[in-house]
Amino acid sequence: MCSWGKVLARIVSGCKHQSCGKRGMCYQTRMKEHRHGGLIYLSLIGLLLAIMGGIFVVWLGQGYLSARETRSWEKVSAEIIESKIGERKLGPSVSREFCHDLVYEYQYEGKFYRGTRLKRRENPFFKEQSKIAGELDRFKPGQSVEAFVNPRDPSEALIDHETKAPGYSIWFPGLFVIGGLGVFWGAILKMISLKRISKTE
Repeated sequence: MCSWGKVLARIVSGCKHQSCGKRGMCYQTRMKEHRHGGLIYLSLIGLLLAIMGGIFVVWLGQGYLSARETRSWEKVSAEIIESKIGERKLGPSVSREFCHDLVYEYQYEGKFYRGTRLKRRENPFFKEQSKIAGELDRFKPGQSVEAFVNPRDPSEALIDHETKAPGYSIWFPGLFVIGGLGVFWGAILKMISLKRISKTE
């Protein structure tokens, strides 16, 4: 250790280096431990970013795969049985919400089924009826439409496919995964390097 370490050792609570002649931690040791703690914090930040990015990658990936899967379902002819505004009220202090109450009938492999979903997800609820007006104009009772049936579960059907847009934007959270892992491994390698240096002192 440099000569000013002896002087500094009298100010701080001792030093574990023999050249300082005191017990405890010298300035050099304290700086190393402070740097080590900073690297641990940095590695945790990187790992957190990677996990958050990974969650969004999985979510977007599932949306894309689901949208692509329905495009391979079998197309059948269906008839609109009911198309009206449905509503719900979750509580006395909650405003009414409205959805497209849709029912259509289709035949698959000699059996008749009824579907209620426009897309693969449940028909969404809105606070304004105006957002459903377009669907009411589009679908009228007695109208013939094309439906897509899941061959593995014929009771599952839809009329419109979900968008495949999630698959085209999956690169963005992927950057967080790559960047977070880079920060994490960089901090880990730096800590290993510092530990090797401290062993040689």
